Amino acid sequence: MNDPLKQFSFLDDDMIEKFDKFTEILIEENAKINLTGIKDAEGIRLKHFVDSLWAVDLIEKNAEIIDVGSGAGFPSLALAIAMPNTHILSVESTGKKVKFQQRIIDALSLSNATVINKRAEDIANSAQYRESFDIAVGRAVANLSVLAELLLPFVHVGGKMLAWKSIKAEDEISDAKKAIKILGGKIRIVKEYTLTGEEELIIIVIEKIKNTPAKYPREFKSIKSQPLC
Repeated sequence: MNDPLKQFSFLDDDMIEKFDKFTEILIEENAKINLTGIKDAEGIRLKHFVDSLWAVDLIEKNAEIIDVGSGAGFPSLALAIAMPNTHILSVESTGKKVKFQQRIIDALSLSNATVINKRAEDIANSAQYRESFDIAVGRAVANLSVLAELLLPFVHVGGKMLAWKSIKAEDEISDAKKAIKILGGKIRIVKEYTLTGEEELIIIVIEKIKNTPAKYPREFKSIKSQPLC
């Protein structure tokens, strides 16, 4: 198997070894508890690791990053391996996934990554977290208007949020423009890439140009049932 991670010149041998160990542990744990629907090594490396790493050139080297709804650690722990000078806070509400992420952090000695068992909307108004990050990321979490309400409150003015989407998300992007404006953001870049040479994907970069109104984010049931669009 040709390792798809080898396409990234910024990954050194030590980083590749960490991804190898990450793959091994994820396959082992996924056989016991459902962490991801992708169960084979090649799929994990391509559809989780490589997909996450397409964001590296969109992130400053020393950035403070928050990943909301990080699941089994994507993109948070993949970015932590590839960008050791960043610090990443991984926020996940499912306890078994938090425990798994902590196992990876310990096994790979990822001193630049922290995982907490919280919901984003419950901590977004905390002085510790509100508008204190350079970058907020979300991958396979929710539609863009919902995701913007969850992510933008964490980003300081001048920072940005990154959202992973299919290239077919034009309507979703259009529908989310009102929400993004209300929340203090503006779409700056839509980066296109492909994993297999066939499926086209994008990362949407939204810059934070003004403070998010204090009433956002709302309770999640309101965000879902009455999106800002």
